[in-house]
Amino acid sequence: MKRKSLLLIVFLTAFTYTASAQMYIQLTLNEYLERVRKGNLEYAAERLSIEFADAEIISASVFNEPSIGLSYYNNELKSMQMGQGGIVEISKTISPGRRSAAIQLARGEKELTTALLTDYFRRLREEATYTWLETVKLRELFEIRRNSYKDQIKIMESDSIRRAHINIRDLDALQNKVETGILFSEIIDLERELYSMYQSITNFCGIGGSDTVYIPERKNIWNNKEFNLNQILESAVENRADIIAALKEIDVSKYAIKAAKKEKIPEFDIFMGYGFNSEVKNELAPAPRHNGIEFGISIPIPLSNRGKGEILSATARRSQAEIRYSQSVMQVKSEVVNAYNSFLSADKKLKLFTGGLVRIAKEVLDEKREEYYNGDIHLIEVMDAQRSYDEILLSFYSTIYEKSQALVRLESAIGVWNIE
Repeated sequence: MKRKSLLLIVFLTAFTYTASAQMYIQLTLNEYLERVRKGNLEYAAERLSIEFADAEIISASVFNEPSIGLSYYNNELKSMQMGQGGIVEISKTISPGRRSAAIQLARGEKELTTALLTDYFRRLREEATYTWLETVKLRELFEIRRNSYKDQIKIMESDSIRRAHINIRDLDALQNKVETGILFSEIIDLERELYSMYQSITNFCGIGGSDTVYIPERKNIWNNKEFNLNQILESAVENRADIIAALKEIDVSKYAIKAAKKEKIPEFDIFMGYGFNSEVKNELAPAPRHNGIEFGISIPIPLSNRGKGEILSATARRSQAEIRYSQSVMQVKSEVVNAYNSFLSADKKLKLFTGGLVRIAKEVLDEKREEYYNGDIHLIEVMDAQRSYDEILLSFYSTIYEKSQALVRLESAIGVWNIE
């Protein structure tokens, strides 16, 4: 019997040693999601798209730079003395309406990028919360199995005392040993899965977990929320970031059409120059030294490039964006309806357990243990009652987190977040 007690001590010591090798920090759900928002590396990379959009606005705001030209000519011939001169010219290309249209388009694309980033975080937060809930559930299952293991050890200790004067190994003792070994194996598997989930949570927060590991607090997410399907469907269409992004895509396509039409307006160049001429000493046509100023404009003749292709392309993108918006609305409504039905189903299932099923199973187990200690029944009946109680308890906790996951899925589908 001392060897079996030692086995429990070794297991618990190994569990504690593994935990002590790293610093474990327990977080609430809100603390965890805040660390995800600030530290998640994939989200940090996505946030850079806002900086790219700002850079595009700056690029679109740039004016056409003026140009300066210098020229020199020499008509000097030793025999004819025609003189020499030079010209300094400043020119600038004028693009009517193109700059303002480009700025409007760049700002629209930034708004679209912002909406897409918001939707990315919505999906990231949903995935991170699923991992959180799965970890909390697994932690509860681990505790259930570990408590059952401890109860089995207590039964073995009791059997050892009762059979101290008997030099035999009866069926109950062998059965207890088998059940205890099975439980111990399950606990080891659950422990491995649990540490893997801890690592996933830590990675969501943006750290490797070599010295610090984040673990969730052991707290159930009880909720008694009620939803009206028509109201949440309307709310989803108004709040979902991907719907907003689809609307922004339509706006961007309109700005693109406007920019394409502005491109159709020809650019033109204006210039101003200053020239000087030296004295011409030619006897046939002498001329004094003189200076001159010139102004001019250069307008291209749009014979072939009238921008029809760009306008047609932008118009097609607008039609495509409108179709995508309709598709997004339909998909969001479908997600909300499915999430709503899943939430109702999980709520009904949870009420089955809260109606006394867990309590009844515990009472049956306690009574079977008492009868076994009194020698009225065999151990196999206690084991059956223990398995039944464990399965009901496992189903109970699984249903709790099934409803919590359904709530997360529903609120994420609606585009709101009131989960704590």
